[in-house]
Amino acid sequence: MSGNEALSLMLHNRFAVVLLDVQMPEMDGFETAMLMQEHESMRGVPIVFVTAISKEEKYATQAAAIGAVDYVFKPINPDILRSKVKVYLDLYVQREQIVKLNEHLSQSNEELERFAYICSHDMQEPVRMMNVYAGFLADEQAERLDENGKKHIGVIKRSAEHMRKMIADILAFSRVGREAPKLEKLDCNQIVQEVLTEFEAIVAQKKALIVCKPLPTLEGYQTLMRVLFQNLIGNALKFQDGAQPPEIRIHAETTDKEWLFAIRDNGIGIDPAFNDKVFAIFQRIHRKEEYPGTGIGLSTCKKFVEFCGGRIWFESALGKGSVFSFTIPRHTE
Repeated sequence: MSGNEALSLMLHNRFAVVLLDVQMPEMDGFETAMLMQEHESMRGVPIVFVTAISKEEKYATQAAAIGAVDYVFKPINPDILRSKVKVYLDLYVQREQIVKLNEHLSQSNEELERFAYICSHDMQEPVRMMNVYAGFLADEQAERLDENGKKHIGVIKRSAEHMRKMIADILAFSRVGREAPKLEKLDCNQIVQEVLTEFEAIVAQKKALIVCKPLPTLEGYQTLMRVLFQNLIGNALKFQDGAQPPEIRIHAETTDKEWLFAIRDNGIGIDPAFNDKVFAIFQRIHRKEEYPGTGIGLSTCKKFVEFCGGRIWFESALGKGSVFSFTIPRHTE
């Protein structure tokens, strides 16, 4: 086969690895390889040169300069050559699998973005209007409504608010990993105090005791840390049986590589039978009539923490409370 014929084959077919004889009619292997690499589809394809010419080092150096991965002298040992080719063939198969996986992930991300757009625009507006008009009915027709009518309007308003919250949670969950938040210096004490301010009413209502030991200032993501504390503290307040006031203790400690945070409560605890469902999206282990929610909060926390390069887990005993812990890597300042 001539160099021109070899080049024609390469330009019209896909190859995992190319074996080129240095000495070929019309065009030698070196020139064929250089022309081959000018074609975009052939760039990066491993080339193995085979030759019976002089074993002078300059030829091997020339082959390396072109981008050859190996330079084999004749007579060839078939077993050795077969083993070398198999290595490059396996790498090609793995690379193709990765390319297909990336294409699939890209398509999934595009679908997720479209879904998020629908959630943020097409779904939120009807929910908002349901809530608004239910409010109008409650205000303007208050004298005409009997107790059942008022009750039904209350159901509509609560359902609309539940749907609004679920849409917001789905949006937050879908954005993790797709948007690149800004890494910044965070005072975790300030974040927790701001979150506790949001829970002032429920803390007062339940006479909750919340003890927060000094927390670190670290490099992290503002929104992500806020959502973590909102969900974990909110759950610690929510999952109580009312037999005693909630007690929530928050602390952090450090190692050379990460910060470890823990939020301990004296709530109802978690049945070990549901351990594998705690961080799964849309999985609820209690009836929503008892403990309202969307079933997305902890799965969002897990996704946030893993996006930051950390871990999240819990320890719990039914009726004896829970401890949710998570780590955040320490960044070089």
